[in-house]
Amino acid sequence: MNKAIRVVGCLVGMFVLGVSVVQAQGPAAGSWNVGLRSGYSISERNIDSVPIHFHIGYILFKGKPGILPAGAFEIATEPFLSAVTRHSNQREGSSIVRDAGGEPVKLGRKRDASIEAGLMLPVLSYHFDLGSRLSPYIEGGLGILYHDYQGYDLGDGFTFTEMAGAGLSYFLHDNVSLSLGYRFRHTSNASLYDENDGLNSHSLLAGVSFFLP
Repeated sequence: MNKAIRVVGCLVGMFVLGVSVVQAQGPAAGSWNVGLRSGYSISERNIDSVPIHFHIGYILFKGKPGILPAGAFEIATEPFLSAVTRHSNQREGSSIVRDAGGEPVKLGRKRDASIEAGLMLPVLSYHFDLGSRLSPYIEGGLGILYHDYQGYDLGDGFTFTEMAGAGLSYFLHDNVSLSLGYRFRHTSNASLYDENDGLNSHSLLAGVSFFLP
């Protein structure tokens, strides 16, 4: 039993040592980042969705000591598509009245939602170099979005979106990484329409990236 515990302890120690000591070069300046991200998104107005983001980025430069923390600065674009999995069936501004027969009738516009598609451009990211295979990152971006939401006071389908997020990447090799991150997103039509209540959402995304020379 004690021998088994020592073996397990050695294996765990080797793994921790490998993660913390083994260095990965990380993305090099001038390389391309091509990847895919997906996960689950929950909005503050009862709309849940499964987003799929196709990520195309370019590493502009590496951070220099004394100016920026060790790491890499990336600019990217992300075409995306989201399928709505749940939305509220309540009617916007609903009220209950009685018809001529005394039966309750709910008034108001029915809510509906099924899909959204758009393009994030630009997406700016900074990948921090910890001297190991683990690399935290922060990101932010702007974009345009089309949706088919009805009854949410978001206008006629065309909206703008802004997002900010952070996450952690693990480099399997110098040019391949897995990531897990959180994003906050705000969507509105910038008052192009009279209806502009806005929509905030929170997403958890996992992905894979390939860094190409």
